Amino acid sequence: MRQVFAIIQNTFREAIRDRILYGFLFFAIALILFSLVLGQLSLNQKLRSTIDIGLMGISFVSVLISIFLGITLLNKEIEKRTIYPVLAKPVSRVAYVIGKYFGLVSVVLVQMSLMLLVFFPLVYFQGGTITAGLVVALLLIFVETLVIVAMALFFTSFSSPFLSGIFSLGLFVAGRNAHLIAELAQRKDISWLSPFLDVVAVVTPNLYLFYPSGKIVEDTFATVHAQFVSTGYLVSTIGYGVALSAAFVTLSILLIRRRDFL
Repeated sequence: MRQVFAIIQNTFREAIRDRILYGFLFFAIALILFSLVLGQLSLNQKLRSTIDIGLMGISFVSVLISIFLGITLLNKEIEKRTIYPVLAKPVSRVAYVIGKYFGLVSVVLVQMSLMLLVFFPLVYFQGGTITAGLVVALLLIFVETLVIVAMALFFTSFSSPFLSGIFSLGLFVAGRNAHLIAELAQRKDISWLSPFLDVVAVVTPNLYLFYPSGKIVEDTFATVHAQFVSTGYLVSTIGYGVALSAAFVTLSILLIRRRDFL
């Protein structure tokens, strides 16, 4: 456990120094503040616009940060050869990958917390409150970032940063539209594509489950999303996200153990 915590701390310190992260954070804050302007232009929909655009900005930037961190930090250590002295010490590759993962997650959590320091006051300014539905939406966004970080770490464990970014972004887009892929597979006019689409729908992580569609109103848990109707849905979706993350991290460990760094 000491090895893991040491890797987490080192990863966090290294990642938090990257200036590009502050660019992402500035963009997110600007987008959240822009929601205030759009809210003023919306007729009787100020609060709704602020929440919708704010959640979209937090989700979008969190995904970008997750992909960026996942595909760059490990490759930086390989290119700068800083990974060699680390693995030459009594540090197992399992502890290394797990520490890297949770180090990256901690950075994303800090970034999201900073965005919320802007988002929550705006909600109050528009006359809203921090409801259970809003908390659930933010929680699911965070669980999605757990999956994205693990996914990016998996791709970067065997590929170049450029290809890892393409793979991660492509799988994210496919995952956000997994429900549409499943619907397309049922269409009769493209029945010849159905077997392929069925396979894609099965193997693609269903990231649409984590996305709050904007159907948040004042104080109802069930209106976060048309599907968010029970605590059971929340528990099962979080469990699904944790299982996906664990699967990608496990695959990353297997691939890293097979690589010859020394």
